[in-house]
Amino acid sequence: MMQIVFWLLITLAAVQLLAIISVGSALQGYLKSDVFKWKFIKAQEKKDQQNGSKQKLLSVLFVGVLIPSLLLGNDGGESKPLTMDITPTLLYSLTALNIFFLFVLRYLIQLYFKMVRIDKTESELLEAKKVRRKTHFNWKRALTDAVPLEEEYKVATDHEYDGIRELDNNLPPWWKWGFYISIVTAVIYFTHYHVLKTGDLSAERYEKEMVAAQEAVDQYLKDQALNVDEHSVTLLTDAKDLSAGKSLFNSYCKVCHGGSGEGLVGPNLTDAYWLYGGKINEVFKTVKYGAENGMKSWKDELNPVQIQQVSSYIKSLEGTNPANAKEPQGELYQEEASTTVVANDSSQTAQINP
Repeated sequence: MMQIVFWLLITLAAVQLLAIISVGSALQGYLKSDVFKWKFIKAQEKKDQQNGSKQKLLSVLFVGVLIPSLLLGNDGGESKPLTMDITPTLLYSLTALNIFFLFVLRYLIQLYFKMVRIDKTESELLEAKKVRRKTHFNWKRALTDAVPLEEEYKVATDHEYDGIRELDNNLPPWWKWGFYISIVTAVIYFTHYHVLKTGDLSAERYEKEMVAAQEAVDQYLKDQALNVDEHSVTLLTDAKDLSAGKSLFNSYCKVCHGGSGEGLVGPNLTDAYWLYGGKINEVFKTVKYGAENGMKSWKDELNPVQIQQVSSYIKSLEGTNPANAKEPQGELYQEEASTTVVANDSSQTAQINP
């Protein structure tokens, strides 16, 4: 977004700079023309006749010639390729530069028209302004529908207090159109939400947003559950998880360890002996990464939650003593047991971990 704003400001500044140079060039060319010289002499004659001040006119000419000369004397403002980072400060600076260019351009345009009308007196300029008001579109009058000062007698009422007379002006068109648009908007809103019911009201939109938010939370928790690894895995005892683990075992492990875990090509999983450790995190690690004796890694076929489920199911097979069980392999592993000793005071307990 900042990139788009940056290049828009750069483009606007370049356009305004070209406009300033063009207007300045036109102004400089006009000041050097015979037409301006003739108008300037004519204006001096009028000023002399009216005892006007020549100093003000000369100062205006000086500024009118100086500014275009400075602008046209510039090397075109070729800038080096930008290598700086686009920051808010840079955007603010470009905005300020564009505003400055806008004021300069406005000043030059006003100065140009002032030089064109240099031979006109104030009364002639005022008369021309009245003509332009009648012949040109007036935005102010179009927005306010105000009566000109010289025609206020047409809308004057007989209500007067302390020298102030009330006028019966029309409401501003912008206010009336805003009122009409609000009525049309209200009709469209009522039809859309209450008649056709093609849109959701606030309560319905709230309910949908809450459902969407809950789905996002559920998805987040599901994604978080997939972050389990050999360091954070815990033994699952829920029947649903063990059932899922059994289904996975029959799909992926049965061919080597037997349908009951009795052991075929792979070792017996129902006794207390383990080749690579009998803790839940060690079983998880073995299933995930495989083993040296030929067991493959299942991390590409099973996600972390599925590995946790099948590992927990394998742990639940210990002591089931299936038929045709293979001889024990590896080292004996005993689960760490905990014993709770109840003291004489029934309100105190002590936890002992052997």
